[in-house]
Amino acid sequence: MKHLRTALLIGIVLISMVFITLAYILFIPSFAEKRIVNIMPGDNAGVIGKKLSAESIIHSETMFKMLAKLRSADRNMKPGSYVFGGRTNLWQTVSRLRNGKSETIVITFPEGMSLYKTLMKIDRSGLMPYDSLVAAATDSALVRKLTGFKYPSLEGFLYPETYSFPIAMSADSILALQTEQFFKRMKSAAINPKETPDFYTKLILASIVEKEAGPAGEREIIAGVFLNRLSIGMRLQSCPTVDYILEPKGIKREVLSYRETQIRSPYNTYMNGGLPPTPIANPSIESIKAVLQPAHHSYLYFFADRKGNNIFSRSYEEHLQKQKRQ
Repeated sequence: MKHLRTALLIGIVLISMVFITLAYILFIPSFAEKRIVNIMPGDNAGVIGKKLSAESIIHSETMFKMLAKLRSADRNMKPGSYVFGGRTNLWQTVSRLRNGKSETIVITFPEGMSLYKTLMKIDRSGLMPYDSLVAAATDSALVRKLTGFKYPSLEGFLYPETYSFPIAMSADSILALQTEQFFKRMKSAAINPKETPDFYTKLILASIVEKEAGPAGEREIIAGVFLNRLSIGMRLQSCPTVDYILEPKGIKREVLSYRETQIRSPYNTYMNGGLPPTPIANPSIESIKAVLQPAHHSYLYFFADRKGNNIFSRSYEEHLQKQKRQ
């Protein structure tokens, strides 16, 4: 009798574990970047499962196939474009197949994302290939049409925001939507780029400030540091400008090596005086405001401490002393 009770208890535990595992797979959400998946005529649950697994949207092709069959989702699927991903569970993923084709895809671009990373994020979503996007973003005629200025690219003008893009959208229209948002934000902040002296140089500096800034309230101080350096002909020596050079090569450093700071490029502010030729990222309105209304001080140096705050100094000697205390 004792052995029977033990076996029964073990059986109950095992069954419970199976149910818990199934519940976890079916209902516990996981996160994957949203992307468009094209369902072709004749695609069954197994084919679709492979596509979703390849994009890391689902973790189990077998469970997806079983659930799709149990819910008859594999019988009611229509060819077309579907948006999968986000914070969803397997049950919700299968429900998307039952609900039908998608009309839009939502993509969020954080502050300080470069043109390269912005276009790569769109590419990964399946909305538009990178090559088509970069060709449009560097088309001088389109840049002038969207910004009103003769600039080399749309770097700096694709405002960091959450967008809902119609799936059937051209590269020009995708970029136009983001650029339009940039000018809307400028207008709401009472900033007129066409009437702001040297607006483009201020946008370039704002993109560097965006990448350097830590906590809120530092942007104006950092803008002041760089303006102080520019006023005396001192090099900006900003690490993000070197990161910008390395980024398309897939290189990301916590700390740059001396060799990397010596890379020959017009964007390397360790090697060149003044500003880079274009922005290095798409800055937020807060960073643009910081450059337009910088803090007035005599700081020339700063570094990030272990808590993510920037420590400012007026001289190199003071800068070194403060670094030693960290």
